[in-house]
Parts: sequence; structure tokens; C-alpha cells
Amino acid sequence: MSLVIADRGRARMPILTQEGAIPAEVYASEELAHWLQQMTGAPFERVVASHESIPPAGIVVGQGSVARKLFPEVPFDRLGAEEIVILSKGRYLLLAGGRPRGTLYAVYQFLQRYGGIRWFAPWATLVPKRRTFRLNPVRVQESPAFEYREPFWYPAFDGDWAARNCVNGHRPSLTEKHGGKVEYVGFVHTFYWLVPPEQYFEKHPEWYSLIDGKRQWEKAQLCCTNPQLREFLVERVRQILRENPQAQIISISQNDWKGACQCDACRAIDEREGTPCGSVLDMVNYIAERLEKEFPHVAFDTLAYWYTRKPTRTLRPRPNVIIRLCSIECSFAQPLEHPMNKDFADDIRGWSERSQRLYVWDYTTNFNHYILPHPNYFVLGANVRFFHRHGVRGLFEQGAYQSHGAEMAELRAWVLAQLMWNPYQDDGKLIDEFLKGYYGAAAPHIKRAMGRFAERAKDSRMGCFIQPKDAPYLDLETLTYAEQNWERAEQAVRHDPERLWRVQIGRLPIWYAWLVKWESLQEEARQKGKGWAPAPSRKALAQRWLERALAPGPQGWTPITHVNEWGTTPQKFVESLEAP
Repeated sequence: MSLVIADRGRARMPILTQEGAIPAEVYASEELAHWLQQMTGAPFERVVASHESIPPAGIVVGQGSVARKLFPEVPFDRLGAEEIVILSKGRYLLLAGGRPRGTLYAVYQFLQRYGGIRWFAPWATLVPKRRTFRLNPVRVQESPAFEYREPFWYPAFDGDWAARNCVNGHRPSLTEKHGGKVEYVGFVHTFYWLVPPEQYFEKHPEWYSLIDGKRQWEKAQLCCTNPQLREFLVERVRQILRENPQAQIISISQNDWKGACQCDACRAIDEREGTPCGSVLDMVNYIAERLEKEFPHVAFDTLAYWYTRKPTRTLRPRPNVIIRLCSIECSFAQPLEHPMNKDFADDIRGWSERSQRLYVWDYTTNFNHYILPHPNYFVLGANVRFFHRHGVRGLFEQGAYQSHGAEMAELRAWVLAQLMWNPYQDDGKLIDEFLKGYYGAAAPHIKRAMGRFAERAKDSRMGCFIQPKDAPYLDLETLTYAEQNWERAEQAVRHDPERLWRVQIGRLPIWYAWLVKWESLQEEARQKGKGWAPAPSRKALAQRWLERALAPGPQGWTPITHVNEWGTTPQKFVESLEAP
């Protein structure tokens, strides 16, 4: 028997909240009422019910006494912190889950799966209008595929967007009403945060790397085998964790450069283990073991990154130690299982065999040029599935994190968020759904441009710092094809101001590519006898680009401030084009 939630614009069942609800469960009922009204046009009453007085029908939100009485078959006390239950029975619908976030996620998953609502960006929500809303019998009990989920893209930092897309990472503005998030302390590259050399090097040079026979701290690391340093770190980490009781993970991780210690003790472990990660992991294991009884809820995180990426031979991370493996050397035009990325694929398999809590730090943008076509769109799904199949429990997908306006930022953030919940969805369908919902009638033209970029890039090595001159997909023919399709995209939505703005912002990467490759593209056009597509002059195109980049947008948007990780502003970028 189907449940009638709304009929011809009238609500047919109240939303039942329960005594003892935590803030995230109260907020879940508020969100449910809001979005159901947006969908059906009907105001939904929120009623605080008790097990002694239960209405004859209702949507039960949370795991209180009413839920337990109506749904005794649900193992509420054994639900995971983010596990959800969507269950219909008789004239009742249960939306509940573990604490703190399960119930909120159950509401959002219900609205997405059965209501068709999509939160594409903080300024772009799709709400299908349906005055009558009927629900066939449903029974869902599941947890997200990854315990830590962070699409590290600037639009994804909005707390409401993050919660609605079931993202729980460290950076988004997730508060108590959202059920909080996974709280890191330190986050990454913390050696000198933990042991500042300006404070300790003079007194304890032996705590820092021995390099070519000399203790140093510049472009160096810590001497991970030094027993006094280890004791200092135990106390330092203990103090930090006591000052940050909300912390679930603390990072004890190498600086963002090389400079590993070459002392006899460090070298002995590293040679035995076949990787400079050996001495680092040995130290982190020591700290984690010393502190695990006092902080049983805390994990101790360290990197397998760059020179420490290779897995150890015999040393195993303790159960409360997270290895965060980084893919920075890979080519991102191909899936990570592609032969071009064999070394990384071998490393993830090796760490998967050794680590009980393996996280991945993956890269999904071009840090040298945020606003440049970076055709990794169609490998994202394959990579997330690869991670999940190899036991990865936490996933950090680093994108353009300093500004709006990066190429396809909203698409990547949304698609990755969906895949982090369930990586076995059809990522091609997710991309199509986003393009249609976000860009409307312009979607087919944009999809064709994306497909041409990806096809042109598929055999090339595309790193996360690739320069335009090294990108074969930024040739004259491909950019001309893209330019033509984005022009058609603008024309397709010219009477839809909201989507026209989105298309115009989305076109900025195409113009950016013309601008940074102006001379070489002109020469290519001259040699091939081709016409010239973008504008009569570089200066004219640059001004059009700058005006769009700095123009205001919808609520939730701020004008572009960074065109790369190094902080170049749009104004400085345009000025650089005129420099001799």
C-alpha cells in the first residue's frame, strides 16, 4: 500500500518529532517540512509526539520513543553514527539513523531519492513540483561507503550544501544542527606546528633532520627515532587533544618538502622497511600506543606522500593510526588503474594490505591554473570505486579551495559527494543529471565540449600542476570546438537569466585558455590557414573575461579571487598578459 504524503497541494500526514531529540534531529524535521512544502506547496505540521499519544499517521523523524514503539524491528541502539533507515509501515514513514548525523542524512537521502530534490550548488537547488506525493513501500538501511568524505572544492564549504549532500569533512561550515563533522586537529604537514624550530632547534638540534652530516631545520623534517623527541611529542599531542576534546583525528605528518633524517637510527628503519615512511610510521605508532587509552576515540594520522608514499615491508600501522596516501604524482586524464599510474596503484594495494584505516588524498584540479579546462570529468567515478574496492575508508578530493570560479567546480563537488556516499552509482548519469539540472538547455553543448577535451587528453600525461604548453587538449581545433559549443550554450539559455549567468561563468575557462596560449594559437592558426575564433584582440577578450570574473552573482556566490593556488588575482592575471 502506498503512502500519501501530500494530495493536490494538501499535507496528508504530520511530521512527528520526539522528546529527547538532539539538535540535528530537530533540524532534520525542520528541513523535511521546508523541502516538502517547496515540493508540494503544502505546509506540513511538525508535532512533538510521545509513545503515549501517537497520531494515526505521520512521518517519524529520529530514533525516540515513538520510533521505537512503531518500529520495534529497527536496531536503533546498534545503528552506526551515519547509518540511515528509511522504512514505511502502515500509515507511517520512519526517517531515522544513528547519532549524530544519521537521521539528518536519512531525511536528505529520502528527499533526494524519492522527491528528486538536488542541491547542486549553494545557489542552485532543483525542486521538482509535485502537488501529489505518493510513496510506494520502502525499506532502506545503509551506511555511506566512506567514513570520511570531503570534496575539497570551494562551493562545498557551505555548511548547508555539505550536510544536504551528506558530506562530513573537516573544512565545511558544519555546526551542531548539521550533526557536526569529522574534526581534525592540525590536518596536514604538522611536524613544525608540533615542534616549531624557532622555539626548539637551538636547544635541541638533534630533534631535527641530519642531512649530509649536519643537523638542520630548513627544508628538513624531524628525527623520528630520537627518544627525547618522541617523549616530547607524546606530551605535546596529549596537551593538544585535551585542549580540543572535539577532535577525532590528529595529524602527525611530514612537512611539505623532502629532507628526511639520515641519522643511523632513522636510516636503519627506512632501509629495513624499504621506504622513508618507515621511521615516520614507527614514531606515529609509538605516540598512538602511548595515548590510545586516554583518547580511545582519536585516530593518529600520517601521510604516505611523495618520498614516503611506498608501503612499509613489515611495519604495520596500529589500528588507531590512519595512513593518508596521496596521488600527487599521477596522471589524472586516465583512471588510477591505468598502466600510466601503475606505481600508485601498486602502492594503494600495498597499503590496503597493511593498514586498517587507509585514507586517500586525491587531486582533482590544476593548481597552477584553476580556471583552465582540466578534463578528468569522466575518470572520477572509476577512481572512487577503485579506492573503495581497496579498502579506503576516508576520501579527500582536493580541488580549487580558495575561490569560486574554477573550471567545473560545482559539477565535480556534487558528483564526488554522490560517489562518496555510494561509489557504485553510474557516474556518467550523475554528470548528465548535473549538466541538465544546472545548465538546462545549454547542457548538450557543454557536454560535447567536455567530451572533446577528454578525448583529446586521454593519451596524455595530465598532472595536477600541468602547464598550458604541455596540454595537447588545448590545441586550436579543440578550443575552437569548445568555443563554438559554449557560444551555442549561451544562446540556448539567453532567455533564462539564472542559467545564462551559470553558462557565462562556465565559459571563463575557455577564454582563459585562449588568453594564456594566445601567441601559440595564433601561430597555429596561421600555419594551418584557420580562422580566428575568440576575439579581435587579446586585450578585448581579457577585458570581457575580467568583467565576468569580477561581476556579482547569486546569493552564495562571491566573485573570483584566485586563478591559481599561489594567489594570483584576476586583475593581476590580466595585467600579466600585457607585460613585455
